[in-house]
Amino acid sequence: MNVRLHRINMVPSDTCRGCTATDTPEHRLLACGEGRTLWQYTKTLLARMMRTIAARIPDDWPLRPHFNIWPPKKHRAVLWLIANVIFRMQQQTNLTLYAYMDFLHRSIWKLMRYKSGRILVGNYLSVLDMN
Repeated sequence: MNVRLHRINMVPSDTCRGCTATDTPEHRLLACGEGRTLWQYTKTLLARMMRTIAARIPDDWPLRPHFNIWPPKKHRAVLWLIANVIFRMQQQTNLTLYAYMDFLHRSIWKLMRYKSGRILVGNYLSVLDMN
């Protein structure tokens, strides 16, 4: 995000390209552009994985992932999904929901292709293919 890049003199300003607000992770994920849509979609995927409703998943999870979910495979799958939405938001400022969905499907395929990936997260990511 531009706040960090501005601190290390990589960009001339710490403002968002889409609006005049300060470009923080919170702003990009929850307020500006497609970020809110991507997070809402991710919340529905997390809710499906955790067998709950999206409204029960806090908006600050990607920014402060201090939670504990049992079993450990489910916890790792939730962290994997949150890490992917943050990674994609940092990589592309104009990320669309379709591009994010495509990225997730390719990432899941790569992860599940190997036994080590299946051992890491179990079958918890398989619920994401039910679109």
